[in-house]
Amino acid sequence: MTAFKIDLTTARTRLTLTYLSIIMALTLGFSAVLYQQSISEAAGNLQRQQRDLKDFLYFTRPGQIAQINKQQMELFRNNLIKRLIVLNLGMLVIGAWVSYVFARRSLRPIEDTMEAQSRFTSDAAHELRTPLTAMKTEIEVALLAKTISNKEARELLQSNLEEIDKLETLTAALLRLARSGDAVITTHWQDYKLQDIVDSAVARLKDKASARNIKIKMTKTTAQVHGDPDQLMELFVPLLGNAIKYSSDGSDITISSKIKDNKVFTSITDKGIGITEVDLPHIFERFYRADQSRNKSKIDGYGLGLSLAQAIATNHKGKINVTSTYGKGSTFSVELPTV
Repeated sequence: MTAFKIDLTTARTRLTLTYLSIIMALTLGFSAVLYQQSISEAAGNLQRQQRDLKDFLYFTRPGQIAQINKQQMELFRNNLIKRLIVLNLGMLVIGAWVSYVFARRSLRPIEDTMEAQSRFTSDAAHELRTPLTAMKTEIEVALLAKTISNKEARELLQSNLEEIDKLETLTAALLRLARSGDAVITTHWQDYKLQDIVDSAVARLKDKASARNIKIKMTKTTAQVHGDPDQLMELFVPLLGNAIKYSSDGSDITISSKIKDNKVFTSITDKGIGITEVDLPHIFERFYRADQSRNKSKIDGYGLGLSLAQAIATNHKGKINVTSTYGKGSTFSVELPTV
């Protein structure tokens, strides 16, 4: 992280100096042109003045008018140089400030991206290390034991298998999230019935809902969308999965759709624990999990589902809106263009 900050500081300094060099080059060029034009114009005016004075003044010494004009020209030149120096010094100060501001603004997207990448890598490493540490600890304890029964061995293998399943789930989510950031290829996209996609997502999570006696109520829609059906299903699966995960046993989840202005709005509403105002702006960040899900409710998850859903919605020229009341439930609304 320190090297990253140093590199950004160096880049910001170089970009500031580049902008400043451009500004000063333009300013000095303008000053040189202004100096030449002003001197030329002043010399011409003095020459005309000298001819006019010769016609009206008869008692002047030879060269007296030329001497006066020379002194005036020298005074004008000195004053002009002083003003241009002040102007360029002012432009140097102002240009340095403007260059620094523009350099910061130009590098801000890169800085945000690098910080997000660094944070993502750190969070991913932490999540991967947790099951590995658990497996290592269990195996080391087993190896320290002088004897181990078949039952203990089976329990150890079962526990390790659960940790491997967690690793498999995490790596699959990371892979899908990485692919979502690739260039979108729409060659094989087709028109599909949105209802079929939603039905597939519901079918995938039906057993989880049934295990907790959660009923999924759904209104049918005739809307058609254009895209990749597998990705679109992956868009609805984490939204519905979260609704099931954070709902109380025996509650209801409602899925409704409406068409408006060539767009279809599909809402998933639960009566679960809801999202706090503090957590709401961050729920689409990678690996972000609210405190209540991490500590109080002990709900499993890696905080990648909503990030993936948002990426898929964006790739399909849509977006996800969310409203929530803590303690009463949440509503996630997916907006997609219709065909």
